[in-house]
Amino acid sequence: MAREKELPPEPVEEAPPRKKGKMKLILFIVLPILLLGGGFFGYLILSEDSAPAKAEHQEKALMPLEPFLVNLADKDARRYLKVKIDLEVDNEKAAKELEKSLPRIRDQLIFLLSSKSYPDIATPEGKHQLKKDIVARLHAIPAGKKISAAYFTEFVAQ
Repeated sequence: MAREKELPPEPVEEAPPRKKGKMKLILFIVLPILLLGGGFFGYLILSEDSAPAKAEHQEKALMPLEPFLVNLADKDARRYLKVKIDLEVDNEKAAKELEKSLPRIRDQLIFLLSSKSYPDIATPEGKHQLKKDIVARLHAIPAGKKISAAYFTEFVAQ
């Protein structure tokens, strides 16, 4: 038994490193990442070139209207509303088309504004509702669908 202990241990052969395993790692992990990154970079480059063209077609324009001064529909007192409104339209071409309908637009807005009483427009909620009413009223006229929003640039009620 002592003799067995004195024998040198048998040399253990180490396996040579596997090159195929590293190649599979590169093919299945690194290569798809590179391809996806390149595709994403290409998409960004192509989309930047077409972005200005899309922005030109979707650019909104503002159409300022002359100020309105109307009597409010209050029965107990004489009250007035002075309001200046800018209309947001699809583009400059739509604004020029709507200028032809300016008398209809002003007429509709004068009737709408003069039908309101002071309590109807005194609160922020009332002002928001008035904006919605303006857009809805103007959608009824020819070419009015090109109006997307109304903005108050001056609003005085007394």
